[in-house]
Amino acid sequence: MEDTQDKKDAPSDQPQRTREIPLDTRLLSEAVIELNISRKNVGIYPPGHIQITKSIERAYEILQKLFEIRAEMTLGVAKDTLLVGQDYLDRKNPVYRDFALSLNQQEIAAVTFMRGLERDELVRFHRILTTKPEDIRATGGIGKVMTETDIPHIRIQAIDYRSFHATEEQEIVHSQAKTGEKSGAGLWQDFVAHLAAGTLAAPGEQGVSVTDAEQVDPAELARLLNERKLDPNAALDSYDRIISDHVRGRAEKKQPSQEQSATLVKMNKLLQDLHPELRKQFLSVAFQRISTHAAAADPDELVGGVPDDMVIEMLKQANAEGREISPTLTGLLGKLTKAQAESTAVREPIRTGVDIIQESSGAPQILPEHMEKLFSREKYEEYVSEDYEAMLKRLTEGHGASGEVLPVEEYAKTLEDDHLDFQIGRALLAFLEEDIDEDDYKEFAQKLVTIMPGFLTTGNFVLLWDIFETLKRHATEKPLPGIRACAEESRKAFTDPEFISKALSAFELWMRDKGQEAAGLIQSLGPETVPGLMDIFAKDDPTGLSRILFNLLCIFGEPAVREAHKRLRDPRTPSIRSLLVFLRRAGNQTTIPHVKPLLRHRDPAVRMEALSTLLKLKDPGAVPVLREAIHANDPDIAFQAVSLAGQYRVREVTEDVLSKIKRAILFETDYAENEEIIRALGDIGDPRAVPDLEKLARATWSLYPQSLLRMKEALFESLARYPIGSIAGLLKIGERSESDKVKRACRKLMEKK
Repeated sequence: MEDTQDKKDAPSDQPQRTREIPLDTRLLSEAVIELNISRKNVGIYPPGHIQITKSIERAYEILQKLFEIRAEMTLGVAKDTLLVGQDYLDRKNPVYRDFALSLNQQEIAAVTFMRGLERDELVRFHRILTTKPEDIRATGGIGKVMTETDIPHIRIQAIDYRSFHATEEQEIVHSQAKTGEKSGAGLWQDFVAHLAAGTLAAPGEQGVSVTDAEQVDPAELARLLNERKLDPNAALDSYDRIISDHVRGRAEKKQPSQEQSATLVKMNKLLQDLHPELRKQFLSVAFQRISTHAAAADPDELVGGVPDDMVIEMLKQANAEGREISPTLTGLLGKLTKAQAESTAVREPIRTGVDIIQESSGAPQILPEHMEKLFSREKYEEYVSEDYEAMLKRLTEGHGASGEVLPVEEYAKTLEDDHLDFQIGRALLAFLEEDIDEDDYKEFAQKLVTIMPGFLTTGNFVLLWDIFETLKRHATEKPLPGIRACAEESRKAFTDPEFISKALSAFELWMRDKGQEAAGLIQSLGPETVPGLMDIFAKDDPTGLSRILFNLLCIFGEPAVREAHKRLRDPRTPSIRSLLVFLRRAGNQTTIPHVKPLLRHRDPAVRMEALSTLLKLKDPGAVPVLREAIHANDPDIAFQAVSLAGQYRVREVTEDVLSKIKRAILFETDYAENEEIIRALGDIGDPRAVPDLEKLARATWSLYPQSLLRMKEALFESLARYPIGSIAGLLKIGERSESDKVKRACRKLMEKK
């Protein structure tokens, strides 16, 4: 996707125009696009696949062009935003966001690509990016993995959330608190700050200051968690630590501090306002921690500070989930009956096979004589040996025979339906690979085809992809002709229109969570999926296009281009803009006659998208239209046209762009407009602009000296594309400047000379 789109999608207020990227914008945009595509291909295809080779080659070539200008390129990362120096790339651009998120999820704060980079280094780096973050953390973190991998020309800076917090400023700053220092509500501040760190605010977006965290209302925090504007996993992690410390302190007979008590009160208020499903997760954590320490302490002590209704709900949930409730937790029953006696709310009874009565208040009461029965120990001692009992105890505590910690939660996941379906499918696929007779092969293949639609429902796209590729291979490689015929017949299930329709619906449903895996399957199904993909694509606003869907259509190439041509008469303006964004990336000379009529579209945004597309496709007829747009009365259209002139380096309109320079400065915003024009001229690199630039560089007096200085700095940073001989005069002017930034820019240009 072109950087032109980024500039146009940015808000049109004047301050936004001052934050342009001082690098070659076209190369920078193409570099990010190709890096993102090659990253996805490395994640989708097996090592050595032709798609990986092609995409890595494209990314490598673009980076080499950048290295001709600079020895290295550094991209900063703020969650879903990429930054170059102090300037940010358009946050609305889906490709930029996708690449930023891929770095952020691996806890990378910045990545630097250096001159001398080899193709294999790119592949190894992408392998790291496409590895599960938990696997990276398990091996020591992203910093250790990068250090141990042979990637000398790619350097990363890892995120350390312990030293960050999001602020209301337009940057991320270090905490001023010294180690060990905490304010009056330090625990609550830490909790809020941890959530803020998990969703670090990008420039211009409001974050949460650690100094203000004490004032954050628990109900408001619950609302943000319910709406998924904050990461629930980060909240659970923090709550786990807080409740663990509280329970451990209670078990050791320590009195909680005033700060801890206040934090627990706020936590309880937070839980009361959480969505029921989220609250269940928090209560599950609390139950697990209390159960862990129940054998070593009075249970009534352990739940001190936890509201009675929370205790009831926690136990109800544990009972409903079929969890074993430790005999040592029977002390909670006294507290439970007390809470129920005082409660006036109607609650569902705990169904445990004991008698439950309803008082007139509506609160369910568990009769005291049935308390012990509710939590009585299973009478397994009668038939379980002491050694076996000890082993069971170790396992329930998460420890193996030698004391190592067992990943109990991981094992529990293997019993979920989607995982079991996956294992069944894998087993059937393994049977097909064996040396079996035709009847057995046919039976296994039929079973596999029968359960295939279920894999779409559970999102097992990788397995479906493997099934398709295996059947395709067996149709040509299996020695028995009957098996080859059976494999070919079974493979037709993937080309059935009904299956393709279901696959596309599943792709749309899972695109955000399992997009890469789903894309691999859809690509295997072939061009027959293109119309359905275009239907999904047309639903997106051009500023929020799905990266995976966009890249998938680009991979399909000509069939997708032809389908886009057919849809350019769509009456929906956002759909047309999305199609033009796609054609700008994947179109060819046959696209030009289909796009030209859109230059007369009623919507100016569509007209500018069409113009950008024609310029990208090097249509000579687009130049006069661009010239007309540069001189448009609408300043927004004029400045978009100036950006397009620089983006596509249209030398024919150099003088038209020069005519837009404000030589008599009346308003401070005139300097910002001049910066826009100077950068566009720098992208073009036409020596005819140099005399006018020299006049601007010599300017010495202004009502707005700081704005004048910024304009001059932008001017000298834009000179890289001009022939070095044509800017000798400018370099002499720059050497006499008092600005360090101007002098550095001049030194770099002299080194190039």
